[in-house]
Amino acid sequence: MGIKYDITLPGVIDSLLIMFAFSVHGEPPLPQDVQHFLSNAEMCQHLAGEWDSSLPEEDKKDIEKGINTWCPPAKKALPGLREKYKENKEIIKKLSEYDF
Repeated sequence: MGIKYDITLPGVIDSLLIMFAFSVHGEPPLPQDVQHFLSNAEMCQHLAGEWDSSLPEEDKKDIEKGINTWCPPAKKALPGLREKYKENKEIIKKLSEYDF
């Protein structure tokens, strides 16, 4: 007996976005383009970590859909952000946590 949780991909995404939004509390706000990249990159990495070939087909399709939504914009934005903020050590430090 116990509590059964019905975990859905949209619920996971919402939870992660809320956690990410509050994880930078107390720090100066990052530029909007960097925040957008970090949001996409976090979701991309999270979903990639959820992949397991033993999952039911519907779950695999949901994860693939999420990966195809969040990963391409992150991969595309990273080189430009590294160039744009190459003189900003704090931003470069955050960007260096991701390697697509």
